[in-house]
Amino acid sequence: MTGSRWNGWWALLAIAVLLLLFGVGDMANGVANDPGIPLGVTGMTPAQLEAEGPNAYRMYDLTLRSQGSSLAVVGGLMGAILLFGFRRGQRWAWWTMWLLPAWMVSASVVGLLIGVAPGQPPPPPVVSGFVLAIMSGVILLASAPSFFGDRAET
Repeated sequence: MTGSRWNGWWALLAIAVLLLLFGVGDMANGVANDPGIPLGVTGMTPAQLEAEGPNAYRMYDLTLRSQGSSLAVVGGLMGAILLFGFRRGQRWAWWTMWLLPAWMVSASVVGLLIGVAPGQPPPPPVVSGFVLAIMSGVILLASAPSFFGDRAET
């Protein structure tokens, strides 16, 4: 295994595990897991949102927990692709891993389209999505020669 694929595999696995852990945190803690999200989108803290509309807050909590489940599944699926295909040099896994930065960029763009409350910084997932997408894209590009060279498996 070449150095670029080996290092890329571990770095991408770390990102996949991070996504899985963020997802589990969102499922377990709901709105309390990242108070920067409601603050960035509405300009209100979770407590202020709950006081303003308990039913809407409950719905937001359910949505965030459900999205946490999706985040954990994405992290788990990407980890499985890395463990069972990417580290073995299979091209399908390299191509499939491009879904990771594409998904992260799309999630960040959706966050930007929703907008940021006046005077608030963007919600943390908007920023981290772009950062992790760039990191994973660079890692995938750096590992490309080991998937498309003479010794690459198809």
